[in-house]
Amino acid sequence: MRLAQAIQPRSSALYRFRFSSSPIYFSNRKGVCTRPDHPISPDPLHGTTPEHDAWLVLHTTRPPSTWPPRIEASSPLLRELKRKLTPFKGTVTFAYSPEGGKAQPTHDAETDFGWDEAGPEAYAATLYRAGSSECVDLPRVDASTDVRSLVNSTAGPPAAPPNDEVHFYVCTHGSRDCRCGDVGADVADTLREEVAKLPPSSRVRISEVAHVGGHVWAANVLVYPFGDWFGNVRPRDVPSLLSLFTPPASSPLDYPSLTSHPLFRAHWRGRMGLSKDQQAKLYSDSLPKEERAEVSTDSSQ
Repeated sequence: MRLAQAIQPRSSALYRFRFSSSPIYFSNRKGVCTRPDHPISPDPLHGTTPEHDAWLVLHTTRPPSTWPPRIEASSPLLRELKRKLTPFKGTVTFAYSPEGGKAQPTHDAETDFGWDEAGPEAYAATLYRAGSSECVDLPRVDASTDVRSLVNSTAGPPAAPPNDEVHFYVCTHGSRDCRCGDVGADVADTLREEVAKLPPSSRVRISEVAHVGGHVWAANVLVYPFGDWFGNVRPRDVPSLLSLFTPPASSPLDYPSLTSHPLFRAHWRGRMGLSKDQQAKLYSDSLPKEERAEVSTDSSQ
C-alpha cells in the first residue's frame, strides 16, 4: 500500500479519491449528483450574499444541463459586462427561462459545446437595482450597451412591471457543482408546480440561474426585485417561501426597505444593496433578544 501511494501521481483522480479529506461529490455528465441525500450545510448563512448594488440577468434559451462549468470562459460578452459593472458594484449572470417572460432572447450565439466566440453575442436582459421595487426589461444587451447609463439612471425604466411581480431565480448550474444541478433542479421544479396552483392574476417568474456562489448552501433561491438570497432550500420549503412573496391579489405586495427585517430568516443569506457586515447585523437585529448573544458569540470565533 505504501509503495502504491509513493508511485501514484498526486494529480490523479484515484489519489484524490483515496486520500482527500474533503467530501467527494460525484456527478453524471449533466452535473446531477449520484449520491441520494442532500445534507444541509451547518455553516452560517447570514452575511454570505456577495455585495452588489445592481444585478444584470442575461436570458438564454440554452438549458442549464448544457452549460459549461465556467460560462465566462466561453462568453466574451459576459466577461466584458462584468468588467463594466464592477466599478458600480454590479454583477451579471445568465438565466434560463423555459416559460419565456417579458424579456425574450433576441439572439443566442451558441454552439453544441458552448458559446460561439466567433459571432457577436446579444441577449434580452433584466436589470435590478438596490432599493428599487422596479426592474428594467431590456430587449437587447450587447457589447455596445451603455452600462453606466443603465445602472445610474434615476428615470423611470422603459418597461417597469406592476409592483406585485416577483421573480424567483434558482441556481441549477450542475456542471459547476452537482449539488446545484440536483437539489436546485428539484426546488425549481417544485416552484413551478406551486406557481401553477396560484390564481391566473399572480405575476411570478421562475428562472434557473447560473453560478451565484455558495453552492455549499444549495439550493440557492434569489428573489428579486427584493434582492433577498436564500440558501439550504428544499422542495418542502417552497410553499412557505412562495407564500411570503406572493400575497393574495387583494393584498398589494409590500416591498421591504433595505433595512427591513428578513423574511424566511432561517434560510436568509443576505440582500442586494447591503455589505456583508450590514447583512449580518440586520439578521442579528431581527432575532429575539435571547438569541442575539449566541449569534454575537459565534461571529467572534
